[in-house]
Amino acid sequence: MIYSLNGTLLEKSTDLAVIECGGVGYAFSCSNNTLSMLPAAGENAFVYTVLSVKENGVDLYGFSTPKERDAFKLLCSISGVGPKLALSVLSTYDADRLALLIASGDAKAVTACPGVGPRLAQRIVNELKDKVLQLDVTGIGEVVTAVDSSAASEAVAALISLGFSHSEAASAVAGLPPELSTEDMITSALRSLSTR
Repeated sequence: MIYSLNGTLLEKSTDLAVIECGGVGYAFSCSNNTLSMLPAAGENAFVYTVLSVKENGVDLYGFSTPKERDAFKLLCSISGVGPKLALSVLSTYDADRLALLIASGDAKAVTACPGVGPRLAQRIVNELKDKVLQLDVTGIGEVVTAVDSSAASEAVAALISLGFSHSEAASAVAGLPPELSTEDMITSALRSLSTR
C-alpha cells in the first residue's frame, strides 16, 4: 500500500495532480481543498494517500492531512458513496466542518455537496454520527453531547426555528453547561451567534 507521496509536483489540474518520487510520476485524484494546499509545479509536495484496487483498475487518492484521508475512508464505507462522491463532499467541506455537520445531525447542509440528495445525506449522517468522533475534531464531543441532551436539543430546535442552520445551532449550544435551562441555553447561544 502507498501511504504517502513526497517529491516534486509535476502538474495539477482540476481534480488531479502528479508527484514524481524516485523517477516515477504518481497521478492521484484529490479534493479541491487538497489541490489548493499543493505548491506550484516544480516545488516539493507531500500528500497522504489511499490506494484503491478494483477489477477495472488501480486508483490513487491524495490528501493534505491524515484527517481528510480518514474522512474519505469513512465516507467510502457508506453504501452509495464511491471515491468520486467522497472527494466531491470533501471539496465542499473540509474534514473538520464535515465532522461537525455530521455530529450535529445537519443532513440538510450535507445536501449542498454535488451529487448528494436528501436520502443519501441522511444516510451519511446516520451511519457516521458515532464514527466521526475518531477524526479528533476540536469541540465535536461537546456537539454530540449537546445534540443528545434534551434541554440542548430543545434549544437547538428553537435556534433552527429562528433561522440558524442545524450545525450553527448545535455548535452554539455545544459549549454551554448542561445544567442550564432551555431558555438560558437559547439566550447564551444567541449571544454567541451574534458575535460571529
